[in-house]
Amino acid sequence: MSDALPMVYLARHGETAWSLSGQYTGLSDLSLTERGEKNARQLGARLQGLAFAKVFTSPLQRAVRTCELAGFGAVAKMST
Repeated sequence: MSDALPMVYLARHGETAWSLSGQYTGLSDLSLTERGEKNARQLGARLQGLAFAKVFTSPLQRAVRTCELAGFGAVAKMST
């Protein structure tokens, strides 16, 4: 058995109009801004080449879209 601890990566959803203005988004189902979509694509480029045992996303559209644009939408599991 290995003594190595598992590596965990945590990514927040991309920018929304409310996160840009400093408003609390909570469970509001908001879409990403153009910059939020760009940042999600950049996240995918940064994570390219890494293999993940599991990928989870919230069912909210901002999280799902971030996951898709980062290139992990096909393998992501919805969490509640």
